[in-house]
Amino acid sequence: MSARLLLPVVLLVAAATAGVGVLARDLYQRPVQAQGEQAALPSSGSSSSVPRSAQPGSGAVQLSIDASQHPDGQRVRDVLQQFFDAINAHDYDQWAKTVTAHRVSQTPKSEWLSDYVTSQDGTIFVHRIESVTPTRLRVLMTFTSTQDVAKAPAELQADCIHWRVVYPLQEERGALRVDLGTEGSTSQFTPC
Repeated sequence: MSARLLLPVVLLVAAATAGVGVLARDLYQRPVQAQGEQAALPSSGSSSSVPRSAQPGSGAVQLSIDASQHPDGQRVRDVLQQFFDAINAHDYDQWAKTVTAHRVSQTPKSEWLSDYVTSQDGTIFVHRIESVTPTRLRVLMTFTSTQDVAKAPAELQADCIHWRVVYPLQEERGALRVDLGTEGSTSQFTPC
């Protein structure tokens, strides 16, 4: 093959490869959605699109496309929805049904009610779900909380906080539950 023909052939092959790559990426990112399920969102979900006056935003748990494609994606969304609904309703008994027995034993009702008495959580977005073991998951997520400044973390006394957290979920009595673990110690937060 002559040098004059080599460049156009290489460019044509490169263009075809790029086109196939884009097509494959689009097919991979397109979520399979069952009737009645909530749509998955791109992984760049953020609370920055919610005006300050509307914080903390919707209490609906949203999944990224990546998280929705995890085999436990819908189960994770369901338990986190119940978890955050209980916090927003200030309902300890309902919250206790969404967490492990170990976490309940470490969180007395009076302490929990005091800590969450003014809390409202929203703009809840699951970015990624990782399987740690067959019965344990690591969930990377963001959410926004509003609360009285006096009830905010000592490290950030603010009435509105954007959280970036990792929640451990553990299979317990046949259901996923939010657990305690070292994963949660890496929480990051910034004021709204």
